[in-house]
Amino acid sequence: MTATLDIVNQSFVDELSKGQPLYEKTPIQARDILETVQQHTPASDITQETIEISFESGTVKTVIFRPANSGNDLPTIFYTHGGGWILGSPTVHGSLVEDLARQTGAAVVFPYYSPAPEKQYPVQFEESFTVLKYIVENGAKHKLKTETVALAGDSVGGHMAIAMVQLIQDRSLPVKVPHLVLFYPVTDTNDKSETYKIYKDGPYLSEQTMDWMIDAFLPNKADRQNTLTSPLKYAADEVLSKFPPTTVFLSGADPLIGEGEAFGLRLQKAGVETAIIKAEGQIHDYVMLEPIRTTATAKAVVELAALHLKKGLA
Repeated sequence: MTATLDIVNQSFVDELSKGQPLYEKTPIQARDILETVQQHTPASDITQETIEISFESGTVKTVIFRPANSGNDLPTIFYTHGGGWILGSPTVHGSLVEDLARQTGAAVVFPYYSPAPEKQYPVQFEESFTVLKYIVENGAKHKLKTETVALAGDSVGGHMAIAMVQLIQDRSLPVKVPHLVLFYPVTDTNDKSETYKIYKDGPYLSEQTMDWMIDAFLPNKADRQNTLTSPLKYAADEVLSKFPPTTVFLSGADPLIGEGEAFGLRLQKAGVETAIIKAEGQIHDYVMLEPIRTTATAKAVVELAALHLKKGLA
């Protein structure tokens, strides 16, 4: 299917098509490419505090983004990043996270979990939850208000944010989640929706790229059949009914449209206040990628996401 993209997205896709697909590269090569694409000058109005959070298997580097000169304790957003579990970093996602901090007036906690395939399921979930638990229990040390923490994530980061909501329930972490923002999330690692066929070859994100990423994170196919890794199919209605109000943003041309929409509909049917919004003309990663994130549609989506997060934290 030929997708209709806006002029900026189309230009980016055309240029990208001249190169070798990510799934033909090593993880290190792929990371270097994305880091180069995402190079930018950190905003002067946003500060970054880097901390190392320890747990039994090692430490997790965590970056706290916050508006500069914010003297008081700030509301907290916990952001899990995308990149197919293989890619992504505080640099790659820096501009997006800065926007969220700036537009919400909140601090954004960014766990830099171990990438796949060097580490695999469930390490990334456990590392992220370790950071979340630390922040909830020690927020005052970092001038954070953590009785209430909003959650957000993009792509597989959305997948991980969904898992954090479930782990908060399962492990009785004493925190209220007022809102969940999911940018084009992965919700099913076991089965493929119809949009995998429609956008098999992209643009930008292809079926082969997703297969490469899922194989790196979940090499054991049995691990793809549980409530954390495939919440669309395996999460119980009772669990979903306890989710916070949620906003699901979809791309206009993306293999993940089907599963993102279906998860949003499951939340709605479970009685959760859920908005499902599709951004026409936009490829996967449109709120994060430096060459396209300043389109009118991408900016509007980030502004709406920030508004929902800010209202939830008020």
